[in-house]
Amino acid sequence: MEKTKNRIAEVLWEDAWVDCNDYETKDVANLIPVVRRTVGYFVSKNSKCIILSTDKYDNAPDFVNTPMVIPWGCVVEWWIYECIE
Repeated sequence: MEKTKNRIAEVLWEDAWVDCNDYETKDVANLIPVVRRTVGYFVSKNSKCIILSTDKYDNAPDFVNTPMVIPWGCVVEWWIYECIE
């Protein structure tokens, strides 16, 4: 029998960005957020955000490494993929 071990999340989201040069206002008036696609281990979700991590530990299942918090206001769409062992 197969068992579910980990869940991977893919998040399409809009991110802030900055450029440290001087521009005329007319040249920056229509800039838009950067659209990113991020994949990581699904840690949790709550009313404010979805949380992913880059790493999980087989010998310490209650720990993760490099958590990433993406606010729901930035999320365009997201998916969960089940990993079968």
